[in-house]
Amino acid sequence: MPGYERLWRLVLAVAIVGGPLGYAVGSILIPAVHEDGATSIAANAAANPITNVMHLVAYVLASFLLPIGAAGLAYLAYARAPWLATIGGLLAVVGWLPFSALTALDDVSMAMAALPDSGSYATLLDRFANDAVMGGFLLVYVVGHLVAYVLLAVALRRAGVIPRWAAWSMIASSPLTVAVFVVPGRPLVLGDVALILLVIGSIPAARVMATRNRLSTP
Repeated sequence: MPGYERLWRLVLAVAIVGGPLGYAVGSILIPAVHEDGATSIAANAAANPITNVMHLVAYVLASFLLPIGAAGLAYLAYARAPWLATIGGLLAVVGWLPFSALTALDDVSMAMAALPDSGSYATLLDRFANDAVMGGFLLVYVVGHLVAYVLLAVALRRAGVIPRWAAWSMIASSPLTVAVFVVPGRPLVLGDVALILLVIGSIPAARVMATRNRLSTP
């Protein structure tokens, strides 16, 4: 394998598993998930500053790695499932791009919590988080990446890249994420489980990307 190919294969392999891993770590450490402005600011003010910074760093890293990893998954499946890989890859890349803006929203919440009289900024945070721009980003993010991982998992399994259990781990992550917001009481632990399943399901694909000398042709 030429050196340049080994390099981009390694980058894609790291992104395939590193993106979901960073997202999982950040989500486990995040002090507030889609709460109103007052609750988000209060949660950030009460949070451990070290773990709060760690959550933000993990999200920043994930925001770069997730779109790259999605392109890598589509590449792995493209030879034998071109349409599923293409549609799933495009949805995943477009769906993950707004994650940077949503991470910036967490950064704003943390910055507001550190200011004097932080509670006075709750209305501003609500208006910013719920305006048309951020609402559009959130909608694209939710629909794009949740649908994408179902399609990519099917494509990867059809292409023989990952085992059945890995495909089902990826697929299961999407409905579990949706369940967080539709099940009474908002059981956030389901979201953590969904992300851990996504990490687990991504490991075989990352391994194939990094180690297989030749990928299947159509």
